[in-house]
Amino acid sequence: MPRLKATPEKPSPGKPGRPSKFSPELADQICELMVEGSDMQTICEMPGMPSVTTVWRWQNQRPEFANQCALAREALADFELSQLKELANKCTEANVNSTRVKLNHFQWRVMKIAPRIYGERAQVELTGANGGPVQVQALTIDSRALLPEHREALKQALLAAKSAKVKSDD
Repeated sequence: MPRLKATPEKPSPGKPGRPSKFSPELADQICELMVEGSDMQTICEMPGMPSVTTVWRWQNQRPEFANQCALAREALADFELSQLKELANKCTEANVNSTRVKLNHFQWRVMKIAPRIYGERAQVELTGANGGPVQVQALTIDSRALLPEHREALKQALLAAKSAKVKSDD
């Protein structure tokens, strides 16, 4: 009867899948390439670089890397803004239409890459005292206690507010 071979012990189970090759040096390299003008898609297509999905996962798992990428993205927007200036300076009567298309595209791209800096919309935040929530206080008016002229003024103010609301809803 043949003897059974001893099977080697299995390594202790860890996280499934390949180990991450994230390192601070790789993170710095990715961000440096962004600062120099490469977008994330182009960087991730380079040999030896992780996939876009991996970089996205790293950003979700490592807030410091996400912040580093956000700063690099703003630097990329600055780089592309300088490219816009060069493109505009090279515009001639012969290439004005194609240059306009390129300028519009890159302008849109810069606004999307760094909306906080170059976006069109102003973001308005409403906060209460000391940065807390806005406090809303209900006011009840007993119209029977008002003088007749004050009651009429209140009635006119309420009607004006109601008609303004109806017009804004249209």
